[in-house]
Amino acid sequence: MRVDADQKATLAAPLPASDDLIRIREAQNGSLTAFEVLVEKHHARIYNFIWQFVRNQHDAEDLTQDTFVKAYRAISRFDSKYSFTTWLFTIARRSAINHYQRTMVTEELDSDLATGTNNPSDSAAAKDHAQSIWKVAERLLKPKQYEALWLTYGEGFSNAETAQIMRSNPIYVKVLLHRGRELLKQKFIKSEVL
Repeated sequence: MRVDADQKATLAAPLPASDDLIRIREAQNGSLTAFEVLVEKHHARIYNFIWQFVRNQHDAEDLTQDTFVKAYRAISRFDSKYSFTTWLFTIARRSAINHYQRTMVTEELDSDLATGTNNPSDSAAAKDHAQSIWKVAERLLKPKQYEALWLTYGEGFSNAETAQIMRSNPIYVKVLLHRGRELLKQKFIKSEVL
């Protein structure tokens, strides 16, 4: 029994990127335990990324789970010459976009109608969100600009990784980042002047 506990402790330890490859190979050979370690390592970032799209805890949890189920089913096709994190974020992005497209009309109607609320705790949460830079960015920027900013600054991906996740190229990502930053800068300059 002690050996199993030691093995689990070793598997659950934080992994550098190179150790991901070991776990990926084990998962490709059928090890569910190795894949669970990968899930534990990447779960929070994938959840936060998806939450940026859906802004709903329940949907974000479902889509995060869906992302890892899809990743597990496709792990045998993962090519180790690419980044595992980038691969996961690509799957998460597709899941979030598909969800967004299915619910876009309903959410737009809800946001147009929900200008106020009778619940004080909801009002306080809405004020906190409205004050965040990310919330302003979400409202002000085009979806691709917001996504590029979030992946680059929120998640810490390089321009090349962001381009790969967005199925684009690094030059276009640089353009999106530049335009997004400029729009936000102008918004905040106008806010301070008024």
